[in-house]
Amino acid sequence: MAGPEVGLESKHDIIFSFALFINQISRKTLASHNSMRIAYTNVIFRKNSTDAGGAHIRQFVTNAVERGYELWVWEGERPPATHPVPTTRVGRWRTLRRIDVVYVRVEDRVPDSGRWAVAPYRQLIGSPLMVWEFNTVPEFGGLLGRSDKDVRSAIDAFRYYGRGCDLAICVTSELAAYVRERLGIRRVLVVPNGSDPDLFRPGLKPVNRLQRGEQQLNVVWIGSAYLSWNNFDLLRRAAEIIWERSGHSRIAFHIIGQDFRLMADMPPNVHYYGRQSYDAMPRWLAAMDVGLCLYRPGPADFGSPVKLFDYMSSGLTVVGTFHPQIREIFNKLDQLDLLVPCDDPVALADALIKVARDPERIRRQGHAGRQLVLEYYNWQRAVRDTFREIEIIFEERNQVRARADLAINKHS
Repeated sequence: MAGPEVGLESKHDIIFSFALFINQISRKTLASHNSMRIAYTNVIFRKNSTDAGGAHIRQFVTNAVERGYELWVWEGERPPATHPVPTTRVGRWRTLRRIDVVYVRVEDRVPDSGRWAVAPYRQLIGSPLMVWEFNTVPEFGGLLGRSDKDVRSAIDAFRYYGRGCDLAICVTSELAAYVRERLGIRRVLVVPNGSDPDLFRPGLKPVNRLQRGEQQLNVVWIGSAYLSWNNFDLLRRAAEIIWERSGHSRIAFHIIGQDFRLMADMPPNVHYYGRQSYDAMPRWLAAMDVGLCLYRPGPADFGSPVKLFDYMSSGLTVVGTFHPQIREIFNKLDQLDLLVPCDDPVALADALIKVARDPERIRRQGHAGRQLVLEYYNWQRAVRDTFREIEIIFEERNQVRARADLAINKHS
């Protein structure tokens, strides 16, 4: 006689029971690891990337490996001293069962690896710690053309799969509050982005295309035109105002980025150089005096602009729009007068003219900004703080398992 038909719910129960069995027989092995093994997911490593996200990924990999952690990756070029995740399903499953931490880089949607956070898939891969690194909010998807319905679905997915997230790394306090209150993830750590002060530093030879001179103030803006949170229109209007005012045509704007198609309408004091390799950026910044961080209100308010810290590390004075993390740093640097409204090109023009008239302030603010990078806003600190918290959770988890094993042994 044929048995009863197995429905979807029963199939799920079978998978879950099998996952629990597999997980149970490997608990002691999992708890005895001395070297933390990490699967770094939802990232594409590119040696010559040009964007801030690529720089963040490279710095995470480099600093994690230097601290002695074992990293597994499976997309893009394989970074030095890391291990490849097999492309076959069985090979990947075997590798993931040896992993201690699944570290997921999160953007505006839950990636496939984020779905491993809940049963039964989490048990199938050995119940590793699940760490999600948040760099923006789901509403960022709207800037990429996603519908309101898609954004709401993304939020719902974060809430569902976030139940299994052991730790959320957030790049700003505002993002941490959002993740805790809107997405329901309880354990959250704020880890601001940073720069590499050995790579970005004053005194480098500038690119041949540009030279620094006493008679000209070089103002740089780095970004991508396709991201509408960048307030490129504010820069254009401020440049026009400065050009029209007599005696201030020596202020030159330099744009480095991609997808700028309206340069023909720019005033003569705006120059465009296209996309540049991130490794070449230090020499470009070596020719600059002032760096711009210009954003529109919205999803950008939750971010941590990498260019801000690269400007500071290079010894530039920074001028920016009202933005929570930028305001926090400007307050530390005692330069809140260089914070301008997002819709006021006159204020931006006035701020740039003011610093152009005060070379000593440019030197002083640049030095103070670099000191902040050396002391705190650097990638070594970011990776150190991240893994210190992961190690605390890992130890807490091992202690819970040890107590559970002891209780089982007493009753066996």
